[in-house]
Amino acid sequence: MDDVVLEGEKVRLRDWRPADLPSLEDLLDPARPWHKTNGPYFGTPTAAAVASTAIELTTTKAERPDPRTSLAVCDLGDGRLIGRVSWYWESRQTDWRRMGLVIYDERYWGGGFGTEALRLWTTYLVSRTDTLRLDFATFSGNPGMIAVGRRLGFVEEGRFRRARRWSGGVHDAVVYGVLREEWEQLDPSGRGPT
Repeated sequence: MDDVVLEGEKVRLRDWRPADLPSLEDLLDPARPWHKTNGPYFGTPTAAAVASTAIELTTTKAERPDPRTSLAVCDLGDGRLIGRVSWYWESRQTDWRRMGLVIYDERYWGGGFGTEALRLWTTYLVSRTDTLRLDFATFSGNPGMIAVGRRLGFVEEGRFRRARRWSGGVHDAVVYGVLREEWEQLDPSGRGPT
C-alpha cells in the first residue's frame, strides 16, 4: 500500500515512521501546555500510551488501514513533527466517525497549522470513505479547537452546558460537525475550504 502524504501550504500530513518516536516522546511530555486544553480531564499520556503509539509507528505498510486512522502532522518547511490527526468510531454500527486533532508543539499554535491540518484530514476522510458526516468533540476550555472548527465551516451541533468541572472552573462540552454535502459545497475542488 502506498504511503499517504497530504500537503497544504504549511503542513504535511503523512504516515508515521519509526524515526518519529523520539520526537513524539518529547511532545507527549506531561509538562507540555497542550495537555491543558486537549481533553485534560482524561489525564496525560502514560508510558503505556507512548508504547501503544510505538506499535503504530512500526506497523508495516501492508498492515496500515485504509483509510488511515491517524497521520503525523509535520511542518511543511522543515519536516518537524508538530501534531497528530486521527479518527475513531463513535458508533461503527451506525457509521459515525469522530475526528481528533492535536498540535503538540505550542510554537505552532495560532498560526493556521491546526486549521490546515483538519482541512486536509477532513477532505481525505470524505474522499476515502462514504461517510455521511464527520465531527469532533472538545470543551469550552479549548478555544483554539473551537476556532478551527468555525473557520472550516463546521457547525456546533451539541453543547452540554456545565458538563466539565475542571481546573477550578466549569466548562461546556461541545461537538462540531460537518455533513458530506456541506463539505463538498464549501469547496467542490475536493481540497476543502481555505
